[in-house]
Amino acid sequence: MASITVSDLSLNLALDRKAMTAIRGGGGAPWVYGWIQPYVRDTPSIGPVVNLYDVTNNFYANQMINTFQSVDVRNTGANSNISVSPDARSRNDMV
Repeated sequence: MASITVSDLSLNLALDRKAMTAIRGGGGAPWVYGWIQPYVRDTPSIGPVVNLYDVTNNFYANQMINTFQSVDVRNTGANSNISVSPDARSRNDMV
């Protein structure tokens, strides 16, 4: 079995401009790019960073319904039929 041994290769692993332009491929899974973030050491700053979020949701619903009903029936006639059906309805519509 024949074999070839190359022993004079450079130990420098950096590629020159011509070699870098010859590299093809790598566009097969663009949805994966960016999911691993490199470690970035903290850098000193002038002051602390404060994120302020002020969310105020106020909702007031007031309802006041006063219903007064007075029914007074006085029957002075003989053999009279009186039918009384008082009704009170109230409604609150939100604007």
